[in-house]
Amino acid sequence: MTDQYNMNILAASSHKARSARELAFMFDIPLASCYRKLRELSAAGLIEQEGSELTADGKRYKVYKSRIGSVTLVYEKGTLRMKVDMNYRSAPLEIVQNMATPKPRGEL
Repeated sequence: MTDQYNMNILAASSHKARSARELAFMFDIPLASCYRKLRELSAAGLIEQEGSELTADGKRYKVYKSRIGSVTLVYEKGTLRMKVDMNYRSAPLEIVQNMATPKPRGEL
């Protein structure tokens, strides 16, 4: 989920719902790839279809909005904590990763 396109899509849709075509144009992503990214983000619960809108010629298209309210990263004493506050979830998601201390070269 940490690729640049995913990050761009989440950032661009955090304040305003956007269509796949709009996101693809904004970040120069092929439209098929943009839809694939939206499916991945939706499956992870990070983005959702907010509704649909009509084009001038009466065709309907979906718009998507990020569900992320904020992300906080804290590194302390060898432990990385990531807290994700979701817009529509009461309890934040918290991920904790203990980081191994790398040994200097030459030491075993």
